[in-house]
Amino acid sequence: MPKISVICAPAPRPNPGMASVDFAFHALSRRHGFAERVAYYQLYTADELHARADRALQAEIHARQSLPFAYRGLRQHLQEIFHSDKIVFWGDFLHSADYHQSAARRLVKIGVTTNAGAALDWVRDHYFLRHAPAEIWPKVMAFGGNLLFNRPEHYLDAGYGAEVRRFFRQAAAVRMRDVYSAAKISELRDDYSTNYLGCDCSLLLLPEDLEALPCSDWHADIASGAGRAGIFFGRNKCRPALMARFARELCNRLGVRGQWLPWGLTKGFGRMREKIRFWFPGMEVLSHTAPPTPGDLYRMLGRYQLVISDTYHVCVNAWRLGVPAVCIGQALVADADNINSGSRFAWRDKRQVFYGMNDALEYYVYAEELEDRRLRRQRLEQLTSLLQNAQYRQSVHQRILSGARAMEKAVVGALLPATR
Repeated sequence: MPKISVICAPAPRPNPGMASVDFAFHALSRRHGFAERVAYYQLYTADELHARADRALQAEIHARQSLPFAYRGLRQHLQEIFHSDKIVFWGDFLHSADYHQSAARRLVKIGVTTNAGAALDWVRDHYFLRHAPAEIWPKVMAFGGNLLFNRPEHYLDAGYGAEVRRFFRQAAAVRMRDVYSAAKISELRDDYSTNYLGCDCSLLLLPEDLEALPCSDWHADIASGAGRAGIFFGRNKCRPALMARFARELCNRLGVRGQWLPWGLTKGFGRMREKIRFWFPGMEVLSHTAPPTPGDLYRMLGRYQLVISDTYHVCVNAWRLGVPAVCIGQALVADADNINSGSRFAWRDKRQVFYGMNDALEYYVYAEELEDRRLRRQRLEQLTSLLQNAQYRQSVHQRILSGARAMEKAVVGALLPATR
């Protein structure tokens, strides 16, 4: 029976960013000698979620989720988890109100129940440990999660509001990935003297950890990252031409060649890739018969001279590797509920928060800037100068690494007494 149970968020489709979060715990456990005592759990697994996909899609999903460990079903092993020495909720939106609603919809989709209310009860039973015995709470730890998209109305809800307070007041150790969520934990626990700020879990990875990841031959296409910029877009709702032309102009000014980073599913992001290539003539697109593994993608990411993207974990992982990432975000979003910034009129963009926390906002571009010809030209001039300054880039990287190493000590310090 495992000694440490790690509860992870299942991705709705293969997501190298979420994979880097989960892989970070495995890498940390290997470095500190307790990897054999860890089991990983998801509320529902990729096999359950994609059971009806065609064979080609299932094969790509399998390749894109190649990690050196397997997930167990959280629903089937809850009592086993209660008997662990430590119960770790690891990363992502596991305790966010809107995430619970989406997780409930997926439980209905895979046939756990046909009732939406019952599905939501399932979610809260597992993510809030509603039926756990009192003696388990000194073993519960939450690290790298966030409540970034929660709204005041969520905490007034008789169901969610009471449960989120109960969970975070009883958990023994809490560290959130962003300053807003950390401040909310202080409020929920009525404790304003403790620091509840952590970091994104993926920042705990070290370059040498990638050796444990399976890979194919994708990364061999880049003998050296010098002279190339990794390009990936797929999160913003602005015009692709806007981002593509900006990326092309920045690459031209820096004398680097753009290359599409195949971060997302081929079918899901193939149309976006072609739109970007239309407005960015000369952008390289690698062609392989097999899809890339997470190991391929992280190795490719680390070899670029810079990255230009609109995707949170592309940028986070690039900075972790010391590769400067220019992130294109949006100030105005039409969606009622947006994956980057939450609810309409309560926007709080997770990308902008990450850049702001690490004093790197000069690398963060609003898509709205690019609509204005004068502003776009000024932004290109500013970034060209910025990206040619190695000292500035290194200072951002060092801030991120220093924070991550401090958080590693905090995580290991909380875990090791129970694992020795």
